[in-house]
Amino acid sequence: MATQKFGRYIIKSEIGRGGMATVFHAYDPRFERDVAIKVLPKEFLHDPQFRTRFDREAKTIALLEHPAIVPVYDFGEEEGQPYIVMRYMSGGSMSERIAQGAMSLEETVQLFNRLAPALDAAHAKGIIHRDMKPGNILFDQYGNSFLSDFGIARLAQSSGATLTGGNILGTPAYMSPEQVQGDKEIDGRSDIYSMGVILYQMLTGNAPYQATTPARVMMMHILEPVPQILQANKGLPVAIQSVLEKAMAKEPADRYASSTEMAAALDGILFNTTPPRSEATMVTPAGTKVGAEKTRVERRAAPTAIGVQPVAVPKKKSVPVVGWILIGLILVGIIAILAGGGIWLAVNSNKPTETPAQVVVVNPTTETPTTIPPTVTEAPTLVPDTETPAPLPTETITPEPSTTPTETPLPTRAVLVVGGADKIAFINNNEIWVANVDGSELKQLTSDGTDKSRPQWLPPDYTEIVFLTGKCVKKVNAETSKVDIITCFENSAFLEDFKVSPDGKLVAISLDHEHLYIVPFNLEVLKQVRYRRDLVPLGECKLFSPYDRVMPKTVMWSKDGKALAYVFQAPVGGRREDNIREISVADCVEPQIRIGVDFPAQFFDIKGYNNNPTILNFGFDGEEMFALNGIIRNGYGDLYFWNNEANRPDLLINPIGSCCYRDPTYSPNGRYLIFAYQALDSGNKIQLYYIPLGTIGSGERYSPISLPDDFFANRSDSPQPVLRPAK
Repeated sequence: MATQKFGRYIIKSEIGRGGMATVFHAYDPRFERDVAIKVLPKEFLHDPQFRTRFDREAKTIALLEHPAIVPVYDFGEEEGQPYIVMRYMSGGSMSERIAQGAMSLEETVQLFNRLAPALDAAHAKGIIHRDMKPGNILFDQYGNSFLSDFGIARLAQSSGATLTGGNILGTPAYMSPEQVQGDKEIDGRSDIYSMGVILYQMLTGNAPYQATTPARVMMMHILEPVPQILQANKGLPVAIQSVLEKAMAKEPADRYASSTEMAAALDGILFNTTPPRSEATMVTPAGTKVGAEKTRVERRAAPTAIGVQPVAVPKKKSVPVVGWILIGLILVGIIAILAGGGIWLAVNSNKPTETPAQVVVVNPTTETPTTIPPTVTEAPTLVPDTETPAPLPTETITPEPSTTPTETPLPTRAVLVVGGADKIAFINNNEIWVANVDGSELKQLTSDGTDKSRPQWLPPDYTEIVFLTGKCVKKVNAETSKVDIITCFENSAFLEDFKVSPDGKLVAISLDHEHLYIVPFNLEVLKQVRYRRDLVPLGECKLFSPYDRVMPKTVMWSKDGKALAYVFQAPVGGRREDNIREISVADCVEPQIRIGVDFPAQFFDIKGYNNNPTILNFGFDGEEMFALNGIIRNGYGDLYFWNNEANRPDLLINPIGSCCYRDPTYSPNGRYLIFAYQALDSGNKIQLYYIPLGTIGSGERYSPISLPDDFFANRSDSPQPVLRPAK
């Protein structure tokens, strides 16, 4: 490395070094981008079979595409050293974040919601990480989290030159009990255990098991009970302990069946809801799918008329005598190897803030793989066909009882929550309506008959709905139906959009197809605004007051309020076409395309787009996924997804049937999609559907939200449904 080059890559600096690899920050002149190069030791090549295994594993890892997995760009061998080239992540690691102190529950749940599908995607391909830890959770320059180093542990373990068969590999603070015991046939539930350890550390700032030697930490994973997290952080909800107990269960069969199921449980705690049961499966290294095993439970009766799930209470397990014998043998083996200097320390590609931070490999004297017991998978609950509609999968919130004293308290009705939402607002026959997510408690809020568009639940308390009518912005209270004018722009040709940021502090205003203003959301000040020139002095950042580099139309905020996605008109071949772009709006710097590229542009072949290159509405999960529809008739068309992180269209996605869809919108937690559907074979009848994204493409049949028959009488109606985050 003296020449500061490695093949065609120009080395900028060393990121980390260890026994298993050295990681460099480098520059790729061919593609003019920064990269990270992980160079494995030459000693691995002493094994004649390693290169074959390396190529096979590296190809598998490179094909593992997910928006939350660090992408692999290249792999090969340079002067006898195998290497892997990955995207350079400039935002540091989770280790560095935790070193600054415990994270909030909101931050933690958001990270798990992003990373869980990535881990499950790897498990579905039979790829087990084996070394999940904060140092392998990286961030890009925008704070988006990614999983890294998939398969590196497996590559190291397969090398007979440095390591012998039957080795234990992992980082002691995060190893599952089956890893400590040298199980060869571990599956994705081992990674879930590690995620439980990470959960504890994120919320407390420290790893759950700490000791003076790596060997003692390893044994604590087998012998010690799951620590009580509330003793380390008294401000957490009590239910967090239950999630931790299940994630870090000693037996794999007692853990969550998938990372997504674990994330849903955390999401439910944050929103005080009960997530639906997951039907996910694990894939073992041998390729055998293992369903979520039925845990022995005692069930308390719970009301089912409002969709409340029975509550499962796990029974505690004791360690059998044979298990104690096995533990003793393992302990003897570990002590013997430690005495002989048989510990091999491998790379930690980031700052050593974990406790302990090294990867430890031990060759135990006794190998007794744990056999996964036969499983019983609960039958999935599928939505039947539309002839017999079934309720949506539900989460529930039970409101606190009223403090007003009454002689005979009325029973409290549970609030239905799906996807983190409890209410829908939408437009029908030019009026604003609200309902529960299952269609119950339908209520009309306005009655003036004027054209309305762009409804939005007003943050941060979400009791009012903002909407556009003509050149005015109004809001209506969902409880009292009181309507107020926020502001009007009589001198403008078009009022395209008015979107308040997630924290309720800013508003993005799109006017006349040519100006975008980002100004503080102050109702008293905005009431005095009439002209575009009135907005200019309000902007705290002059770059966005106005931002006139493009011709903006519809606007959507990112979840963190640091970026905007918007539809704009781009000149293409002598005509203007609608495209979507996401830009960073934080720190008042010259805005650049934040992630990805403009789309649909050349990436999509959208039916009807050549004749009508218009995007009326689009859905944005606030992170990287977009949903949009083409136009075939009545403003409805086929439904498409776009992955902005991977710069990849998911092409045609029609979950109900062929044509036609409109107004796709993501749920608050990003796991569900609500949209309007107009079936061509049913008299163009419009219905609303609210479906879990994970089931699209599975063949599942969905039922529409229960609304009165022919509720949408106008076949060209645009319902534009928006979901209220549950409190």
